[in-house]
Amino acid sequence: MNALPASRQDQERSAAVPETLLHEYRARTPRSAAAFQRAAAVLPGGETRLITYYPPYPVILAEGHGSRLYDVDGIEYLDLVNNYTSLVHGNAYEPAMQAAAAVLSSGPVFPSPHELQWHLAELLVSRIPSVQRVRFTNSGTEASVLAARLARRATRRARLLLFDGAYHGSAPPLLAGDPDVVTVPYNDLDATAKALTADIAAVFAEPFLGAAGVIPAQPGFLSAVADLARERGALFVLDEVQSLRNAVGGEQGRLGLRPDLTVMGKVIGGGMPIGAIGGSEELMRLTAATTEGNLAHSGTFNGHLTAAAAGAVTLRHLDAGAIDRLDRAACRLADAITTAAAEAGIAASVTREGSILNLHLAATAPLDAEQARAAATPALAALHVALLLDGVYTTPRGMINLSTALDADDLERAAQAYAHAFQRLADADIPTLSR
Repeated sequence: MNALPASRQDQERSAAVPETLLHEYRARTPRSAAAFQRAAAVLPGGETRLITYYPPYPVILAEGHGSRLYDVDGIEYLDLVNNYTSLVHGNAYEPAMQAAAAVLSSGPVFPSPHELQWHLAELLVSRIPSVQRVRFTNSGTEASVLAARLARRATRRARLLLFDGAYHGSAPPLLAGDPDVVTVPYNDLDATAKALTADIAAVFAEPFLGAAGVIPAQPGFLSAVADLARERGALFVLDEVQSLRNAVGGEQGRLGLRPDLTVMGKVIGGGMPIGAIGGSEELMRLTAATTEGNLAHSGTFNGHLTAAAAGAVTLRHLDAGAIDRLDRAACRLADAITTAAAEAGIAASVTREGSILNLHLAATAPLDAEQARAAATPALAALHVALLLDGVYTTPRGMINLSTALDADDLERAAQAYAHAFQRLADADIPTLSR
């Protein structure tokens, strides 16, 4: 069953999935099919978050605990998505859930500052040297928009420089194609220098291109970009919405960066909706109610208390030891995946930054978004379905996000599932699969 007419992209993806896999998937998930049909009657496309859709229809998840997810058909999955980096301790992490639940009995939101908000802000300030003041929003997108507004106010300039393939949210002015956005290739310092003209208010960068395929920055690239931005009167904004989980002080500490503004989200909310920007006291003061001519910023649910409480617990438990264990687990899994692909005769590479990985069905790892797009193949859709049939829940684009809830047996199970999935693809002789 498919509740919607297939787009051309969906047709290409579905065509790459062997009919035997599709038949098995449909037979295995009838309740997901029916649930998606119902959702499509009231939600455009059957979803309210584009990234959650994949053909022929997505598994409909009903429950999650630790490293496990369960769908409406009662099927168990090993979770290698963890809601796209936000659940660093796994699903329904008990200490975070207890902290959030405790807030509900006394009221989850008030029209005043609250100690839970400044407790989380104090934690962020203590962990990230570049952050002296914090302002909360409800999502990473909102935080990026606020950072752009603040950069424009501070510099009295309008344009923003972004890197091709970067994702800073789903709202203007952080979208490629916006008239005030200039886009250059990631890891290309010459192109960055040329584009950094006197009308650029800020350069927005990620420590690695997340949505484009977890493509790491080349050594020294981001430091050089930050220096160029400051030389030319622009702010350097580092988007750590995904990457903050990779080090106690975020990737900026590991890379020796001190951004003017840091954009945060996901992990700092412990599974609850949140976003934030942080920076120097002088710069952040522009948003203060006590500053004359301030940059007005408000929001009914900014700094929601359930997110503040759950986020503080999550960060306290994400210490250097936990991060090191995540790194080592990610390294082992990356090696196991590439080994399994080679044994199946399939060209594959894995890019990685900390506990965030991305599988590419290409022998050479991409260095920028253009290379990642060129390497993208509809065969990833077949791999994704094969993994779901093996009880491993991962992303259609090949991204993998680990959690502290995963143990050694889980990682072995994941490695075996990838090996089995690669072999199924090799046996099916998919035309778009590189050998």
